[in-house]
Amino acid sequence: MSKFNLVAATLFTSTLGLSIATGMSAAHASSLVPQQEGEVKLTNVGCIVNAPNCIDTHSTLGYTVTSKPYDYDGKAPQYGLSRLFVDNSATANDWVGISFPQVDAGTNPPSNQYWFRPVAYLGEKAESLPTGTPAENSNLEVGQFKFVFDHTISELKLNFLDVEDKNFSGILKLNGAVINNLLPAGLNNSIQSLTLKNVDSFVVQLGKTGPDSVFTNTGDGVDLQISKVPEPTNTVGLVALIFGILGLRRNKKVTSVA
Repeated sequence: MSKFNLVAATLFTSTLGLSIATGMSAAHASSLVPQQEGEVKLTNVGCIVNAPNCIDTHSTLGYTVTSKPYDYDGKAPQYGLSRLFVDNSATANDWVGISFPQVDAGTNPPSNQYWFRPVAYLGEKAESLPTGTPAENSNLEVGQFKFVFDHTISELKLNFLDVEDKNFSGILKLNGAVINNLLPAGLNNSIQSLTLKNVDSFVVQLGKTGPDSVFTNTGDGVDLQISKVPEPTNTVGLVALIFGILGLRRNKKVTSVA
């Protein structure tokens, strides 16, 4: 084989390996947001929607979600526990009086994507169950939730949509330990991301209610996406295997020419 052909083959192999590595990473990055609209079945709050639209994340994706109390500032109005929904902004929905229009009053994710969408409720105390009419006609996306996984996840990526109040939305606990990894204020409908490693559980705060919010009359609503990042060893191993196969083929051709 000539030097030119050998260099060309090497470049082709390297390019192919890089393409496959990139493709495998994309292929194995799996969303942990259910790919259907409806209400998430919480461990401590029953669904108000019918059974087909009450999403059991434990049986399908291997994790549970618990609604946590968050409003302890002693200022009116008082908010209780929140509900959690999965929403796709490409469609408008009405879930037993909880209305999600295609265009929201303030928080609008990219179309044709599934996002966790909290729904805040007023309550007598922070631990009050979410009953009655949701706050702000279902348009206040605020809540605190604990995610617990059946198995340790090596790496998670969390996307936060429309964080406009600084140092409030973000990760409060990881595997039971307080970390308070909070996000800065961003632009309207912008996306900020956090990465967690070796995850058994985490507690996340989404949004902030008034009157201390930058939006004193409504509060700052925030949506969430979660995805499992592929383990690099899987991708590297596959690429190494492909390099090996291509190398054997090249050596075979060189031997044949000789």
